[in-house]
Amino acid sequence: MQTIILLLSVVIVLVCGILYLSWTGVRKTKNMEKLLARQTGLLAKMQENFRGRNSIDAIAQNAEIIYQDLLQHISPVARAAGTSLRESEQHQLWRTLGGIIDEYSKNPYVLETLRKLIKLDSDIARGADAFLARSEKLLRHLAASDPDGLLASTFADGLLGQTMTLLSQAKQLAQN
Repeated sequence: MQTIILLLSVVIVLVCGILYLSWTGVRKTKNMEKLLARQTGLLAKMQENFRGRNSIDAIAQNAEIIYQDLLQHISPVARAAGTSLRESEQHQLWRTLGGIIDEYSKNPYVLETLRKLIKLDSDIARGADAFLARSEKLLRHLAASDPDGLLASTFADGLLGQTMTLLSQAKQLAQN
C-alpha cells in the first residue's frame, strides 16, 4: 500500500511537473510569437523607410542631372550677356537664372543684349535653343507626373519660366 501511495504521489508530481512545463512552454511560445510579430512589423517599416530614402535619393540624383544639363546650356548665354550670379545658397542653376532675371529687372537693355547675342553668335543661339527645349521638356514631364499641376506651375512661374520667357522674347526679336 505504501508503494502504491508513493508511486501515486510520484505520478502526481510528474503529471504536475509536465503540466507546469507545458504551460510555461505555451506561454513562452506566445511571447515569442508576439515578439516575432513586432520584429516583423519593425523590419517592414525599416524596409519601407529604406525604399523611401532610395527613391528620394534617386529623385535627387535625377534632379541634379537635369539641373546640370540646363546649367551647361544657360551658363554660356549668361556669361556672354555679362550677368553675374545671384548671391544665395541655392544650386548654381538657380543662381545663374536669378542673376539673369535680376539683371533684366535692373536693366531692360539685357533683352537687347540677348537678342544681339542670339542673332550674331551661333553657339549662344544653340545654347539658348537647347535650354528652351530642355526646359519645356522638364515642364511637360512635371505637368504629366503631377496630377494637381502645383510643381509644374511653380517651376513655370519661377525663375525657370521667367528665364524661358526672356530667352523666347530675345530669340523672337533676333529672328525678326
